[in-house]
Parts: sequence; C-alpha cells; structure tokens
Amino acid sequence: MPPVEKIELSSAHTGRRTVAAICLLVLGVAALAYALTGWLAGRSGWQAVEASATGDASCAQEFILYYDLGAGEMSAAAEKKALARLYSDAAVNAYRLFSADEAFQGVNNLWYLNRHPNETVALDPALYDALATATASGDRSLYLGPVYEQYGGIFHCDDDSQTADFDPLQNESLRSYYAQCAAFARDGEAIELELMEDSRVRLKVSEAYMAFAQEQEIETFVDFFWMKNAFIADYLADVLTDGGFTRGALSSYDGFIRDLSGEGTFGLNIYDNSQGLSVQAAAMEYSGPISIVYLRDYPANSMDEGHYYTMADGQVRTAFVDAVDGLARSAASDLVGYSRTLSCAQTLLALRPVYVAEALDEGALEALPAAGVEYVRCQDRQVLYSDPALKLYGLYDGEDGAYTARCTEQ
Repeated sequence: MPPVEKIELSSAHTGRRTVAAICLLVLGVAALAYALTGWLAGRSGWQAVEASATGDASCAQEFILYYDLGAGEMSAAAEKKALARLYSDAAVNAYRLFSADEAFQGVNNLWYLNRHPNETVALDPALYDALATATASGDRSLYLGPVYEQYGGIFHCDDDSQTADFDPLQNESLRSYYAQCAAFARDGEAIELELMEDSRVRLKVSEAYMAFAQEQEIETFVDFFWMKNAFIADYLADVLTDGGFTRGALSSYDGFIRDLSGEGTFGLNIYDNSQGLSVQAAAMEYSGPISIVYLRDYPANSMDEGHYYTMADGQVRTAFVDAVDGLARSAASDLVGYSRTLSCAQTLLALRPVYVAEALDEGALEALPAAGVEYVRCQDRQVLYSDPALKLYGLYDGEDGAYTARCTEQ
C-alpha cells in the first residue's frame, strides 16, 4: 500500500493554518487519513463503500467504510454489492436499536427500555451486549439520561440568548437539577440495569427516583449520548466480520475507529489545540486490527454541532457530562487512545474517567497501558505516547516553534 501522505503546515497565516488544521482533522479522524493514491482509478483495491439507499433512517451518514475490494474469492463488483447491502441493513438496525428518543414498531430499543422501568424487557443481543459492556466497566454515565435529555438542547441553539435554558453554568436552578440527576445516576440503589439470560434486561428504578422522575417529567433514564458511535462502531464491525468481510476499516465523524484488516499501514493525524489554534503536531502510523478513540474538546466539522456549542466569547460547551455533578468537563484538548485487544467501546470506557475530569490525572493516564489501552497526547510542544513500538512522523516544525516526541514508558 502506498505511504500515507505527509502534510506540512507553514507557520505563517495562523488563521488560515487553523482552518486547514481543522479540515485535516476531519480527514485524519473521520477518514483515518487514508492517502490511497489511485483508489478511484480501478474497481479493485481500497475503496469507500457507501450504504445502499433504503429510505429508512440510518447511522451510515455518520460513518465512513473503507474496504479492500476484490482481494478475496468474489469479484470486486460482486463483493461491493454484497458488502453495501449488509452494511446498509446493519446501519439501519443500529440507528433503531441505539435510539433513546425515537420509537420503532416491533423494536425494543433504548426508547422502549426507558419507558418500561421495573419491567423485564427482551432486547436485541447487540443492544444487550452494549449495555453489558457499559455496566461491566463500572462507569455510571450511562444513567445520566435526564441530564442528556435537557442539556443536549444547547447544541441546537442558534445564539447565546437561547443557551440559558440548557446551560448549568448560566442557570443556577438548572445546575441544581443536574446535580440531583447525577446523584441518582451514581446511586446503584436508585437505578441499575439487571442483566438476565436470553438478552433480557430489567431497568430497576427506586420509588424515590420514580417520584422525582414523574415530578420532573423525566422519560429517559438510560442513554449512551455522545458515546453512542463507539458502541455502534463495534456493532457494525461485528456484523461485517460475521458476514465474512474482514478487510475493512470503519471510522465515525466523532473519532471512533475500528480497523478490521491486518493488511496495510495507515496514518492518523495528532492535533494540539492551544489557545484557540489547532496545530497538526504529528501523525501516528498504525495497522490493524485495532480500535482507536480520538477525544477532543472543540468542534472540527459541521456534524459536530450535535455535541458542541461555541459561545460568542469563544468558550465551548461540550457533551462530556460528568456523573459527579452533571457538568460537562474535559481534561485536555486532545487525547487519543487505542487498543489491539479491546473494542472501541471498551477503549472509550477506559479513557472516559481520565478525560472527563477537571484535570488530567497523570497516574490514571499512565495506568492505561496495563488495562490494554495505549495513549497519545500533546503537552508543552511535546507529543507524548505510551507505546514504545508506536511510529510517529511529520512532527510540526515552524517559525513559532517545533514539536518533539517522547515515549512515557519508564
């Protein structure tokens, strides 16, 4: 496979450089920075595979699927057709299963589960497995449904005059409400998912919490919110693999990547957002199979409007809500985590308590490799990484300074 294209940004025109860097982030994160020269020239080889148009709501528009067509027993054309059909059906099913705000006839999805508290509900195995993965991690953010339901409105505001109805940093009563919801979310006696055999689940909600929910007109107790595409990436990857399609790579616009192939070498741009300027500090080289999670506290493309809102003064409100008090926070501008043994969701759940915090806990960060997750981040013009085998290239070097790289393994 041809080498990944290396793009250098000049130190002049910082405004233009910022725009260029953000555009490159879209390519680097959402499209895995695939610089595959000539992939449009033939019908075989690595190509983007689009979902077939079905007329049904789908999550396919939030993902990019690349596949090495024609390398197996099927012709490239036949393989692309079969793959597109399987991918399309899976993307429609994923949209329905993971929806917490929309009902579908005959589908026991998150919406259905939330509206049947304290009842035993049979779920699709894919949704059951996602809930089991989330609960097994011990992370309680899954139960912040009431906060997500209200706070998510800020990302659809047209200007700052509308944000006070959703932003706890401007609204003290809302801040108190979010704190109450977070207290319930942290309490295993107040709310808990009971996982049973045959993909059956009971969403147990205490009498006190039910009374509070009725008073506050709460309908959503459980939701993946901004983490949803990590679980969907795993689901789509499993469907493709089970269908015999293993020479591909999936990436979502919001930084969740599953590379199924053990062939080829790819690149991912690493950014450092300092004082409002996003700089391509370096790029990391990798090959699959691998799960990658790229977390950032700023928007990088038009689709990010569902998870970010930029105030008139430049402050950014993110979707990274903390179960401690229901407030959104992030400990760094950019943090990349990857694993060769864990799924995308498992990688995210390991990173989440490190990233969704007031400050970066160095001890918790350095403990990640022992849990199967390597990391890459920037600090003080350094690209810090935990994996001695990681290859970095394209370190930024401009008139305003240069970046160096350092492995943090002792």
